[in-house]
Amino acid sequence: MCGRFHNHVKDMHNWVDILRDWPQGAELGYNISPTAMVPVVTNTGTITARWGLVPEWEKTFTTKYPTHNARLETVSEKPSFRSAWKNSRTALVPVAGFYEWRKEGSIKQPYFIHKPEDLLVFAGLWEQWGDKVSFTILTTPAQGKIAKLHHRMPVMLNQNDARSWLEEGIGQEDKLQPSAIFESLVNHPVSTQVNSSKAQGAELALRTTSNTDKDRLL
Repeated sequence: MCGRFHNHVKDMHNWVDILRDWPQGAELGYNISPTAMVPVVTNTGTITARWGLVPEWEKTFTTKYPTHNARLETVSEKPSFRSAWKNSRTALVPVAGFYEWRKEGSIKQPYFIHKPEDLLVFAGLWEQWGDKVSFTILTTPAQGKIAKLHHRMPVMLNQNDARSWLEEGIGQEDKLQPSAIFESLVNHPVSTQVNSSKAQGAELALRTTSNTDKDRLL
């Protein structure tokens, strides 16, 4: 799954054509949690949206169910996501990396997962609610090193698949299957300060000075 991420992307690298107007003045964060308002990219440009999709039939701009992630295998069937899927409201969520936790002894140790010298782009769906917008991140069964941290991982796209997801919408499910991107990811333990959704700062993504024997998962 993906429950926290960091989207202070410093360099667009080969993504500049797709993400040319990102983040469009929206606020960025080093420890973004569900319900936060963050920039996402749609086929009409970058918008600011609530993380946690709110179906159009909700009476208020919130939901009691966790909708920040949607399983790729069932997203087309779930009432909360059906309309966004059917209407191809596709989105890209650029991040510098994301956090996952693993139980180690008496603590839940957070890890920062990223791709060295590049950004990650997640596949998402967005929904309109009145004059507000919300989104969800698609997930798939974890592979590689991520599977040692969690059984799910975000759907990560390369440039070609990201463009197709935006411009052609659903019907591109084959391009949402796990690509070789996950093989290039690295991770390291970070401070448990990241456990608090209120914590911010670039230091949250840095390797912790403890647990130095766990710099990478093999």
